[in-house]
Amino acid sequence: MAMGDDKSFDDEESVDGNRPSSASSAFKVPAPKTSGNPVNSARKPGSAGGPKVAGASKEGGAGAVDEDDFIKAFTDVPSIQIYSSRELEETLNKIREILSDDKHDWDQRANALKKIRSLLVAGAAQYDCFFQHLRLLDGALKLSAKDLRSQVVREACITVAHLSTVLGNKFDHGAEAIVPTLFNLVPNSAKVMATSGCAAIRFIIRHTHVPRLIPLITSNCTSKSVPVRRRSFEFLDLLLQEWQTHSLERHAAVLVETIKKGIHDADAEARVEARKTYMGLRNHFPGEAETLYNSLEPSYQKSLQTYLKSSGSVASLPQSDRSSSSSQESLNRPFSSKWSTANPSTVAGRVSAGSSKASSLPGSLQRSRSDIDVNAAAGAKAHHAAGQSMRSGRLGAGALNPGSYASLEDTSDKMDGKTFLILLLKIFMALGFCIISLFIFLISENRLLI
Repeated sequence: MAMGDDKSFDDEESVDGNRPSSASSAFKVPAPKTSGNPVNSARKPGSAGGPKVAGASKEGGAGAVDEDDFIKAFTDVPSIQIYSSRELEETLNKIREILSDDKHDWDQRANALKKIRSLLVAGAAQYDCFFQHLRLLDGALKLSAKDLRSQVVREACITVAHLSTVLGNKFDHGAEAIVPTLFNLVPNSAKVMATSGCAAIRFIIRHTHVPRLIPLITSNCTSKSVPVRRRSFEFLDLLLQEWQTHSLERHAAVLVETIKKGIHDADAEARVEARKTYMGLRNHFPGEAETLYNSLEPSYQKSLQTYLKSSGSVASLPQSDRSSSSSQESLNRPFSSKWSTANPSTVAGRVSAGSSKASSLPGSLQRSRSDIDVNAAAGAKAHHAAGQSMRSGRLGAGALNPGSYASLEDTSDKMDGKTFLILLLKIFMALGFCIISLFIFLISENRLLI
């Protein structure tokens, strides 16, 4: 492994302090040759803190870091080459020696963490011995994440995130060991530490899908610290979005109980984050989500309904609790579907009259009238059946083309006109009879003048 020529971790000083040793010569990395190198420029050892990676414009305030900063720092390390497994083992042993002793200078420990990322970039994951030594580094990484120096903590979180990104589920043991320590960073008053811990947890959730991590997250959802509870539900929501259902099945009951407690949380922001996780739970376990919803008090059900509607997720509500949104569903129902079961010959005129009014309205605003249309359609159908039985002798089966509704209307008009003439004739006959009767009566009384 070519690690450089004459430079060690802390710029011309041995990694063991000032003690010369044969092992230190095998553990060398390129050091910055000039002060103008923008990649390797940093504060001198002994200065209070490392270089700032984020300004006040970042979310979280001055000193906060985010996932983009982590991604840039993954490869912003000295380049090295690995020539043999033996040299790789010697390098990892030296890194573990430095990180396991907090008496070493903080700058040495920060450089040792960068060295791990250099090995990953150089392809250390292709060597079997790397995973064996990685498990031995669990304690050293945890100690680095607990360090009092924010720069060391930041480098430890970046290194852990890089390991998770490169190794995926193969980083299961290391992730399980480091996650509790990362959660301890969340309520830290130093923004760089708190945001570094949160970013590292997000990377682990995205890339290392190990069911053993679920209890570590859900246990922090009931923490006494309000910031920890808020972040824990945020992480749980991300987990439900990123992971497959088969990875969650073993802990379905724990997830349901945790989300229920979150919906009842005393902190308003924690409750909002818990409501977000309900949608993810619904996608994986619809039955458990419906049971959870039905177990909530009406006030909490209403709050959950309001949130789901505002986020456009009304479909995530249980079937039994969608009555409140039935009006909206009827507005979205196509108008023509309401007449699909009725006889077209009886409702054609009504549809044509109603569609002329409804056509001026958008399809999403056409209101359902199923409470009136059902009875009206049934009455019209019965009336039409009676009319057809009366006209069965006059109209042949082949007299009308299929669907020729206009012919039926014309025939009915002719029959109505004939009936009217007969009635009028009867009226005239009655009037004539009355006049004749009156004339006979006057003659009988001798009051008619001839």
